[in-house]
Amino acid sequence: MNRAKTLTLATACGCLLTMAASMSAHAAFVIQGGSTQNLPITGNDFNSELIALGFDQMTSGAQLSVSQDGFIDFYYIGAESSYNNRFTAQSNALPGNSQGFFTENDEGFNFSGYAGFSIAVSANDILNFSFTSDDANALTPVDNFNNTNLQGLGIYDSSESGSLQQVVLGYNDQMFNDDKDFEDMLVRADFRPVSAVPLPAAAWLFGAGLASLAGFARRSAKRS
Repeated sequence: MNRAKTLTLATACGCLLTMAASMSAHAAFVIQGGSTQNLPITGNDFNSELIALGFDQMTSGAQLSVSQDGFIDFYYIGAESSYNNRFTAQSNALPGNSQGFFTENDEGFNFSGYAGFSIAVSANDILNFSFTSDDANALTPVDNFNNTNLQGLGIYDSSESGSLQQVVLGYNDQMFNDDKDFEDMLVRADFRPVSAVPLPAAAWLFGAGLASLAGFARRSAKRS
């Protein structure tokens, strides 16, 4: 076996390993449906903070799902509301302040987040979370899993991102006199994959076989 064939085999091994790495690189949140608009959004008090962090668009009326197994970390990051609002996911509630599981008026914004919790998710899951409010005219409940009142949910993300590993969920808590500012409660959601996706066993065996052939070719070249 000549040197050219040896290089070909080595290249094939390298491509296979690269493919293994790339299989786990682009999977996370999936935004389904809805209407997307660019920031800034009229009336949103946190436009400048969100834009500075790279969140330059928001989709309303959409459902959020995931494309692979993993975990989602939720953090309460702020609110601008005259009502008490609440976020829950798989029966976990996010406390917004010392009063309990709610936001209160003029709470501000802190992207590092407060009172986080994590949930486990599986590939293609529609995420089970909701927003509720104590306002009688609120869009309550906004329920992602049951596709209920999603016009009250805004999903902030980056138009430059190839894979959505992080989004901000914004709640718009009024059904009447709707201000459409999607900042009455803000929740950060971070996706964490379980691990790198392994190649199928047959692919690993194929790669090992190529590597063995490449080694054999190098030894044969030394003898000749």
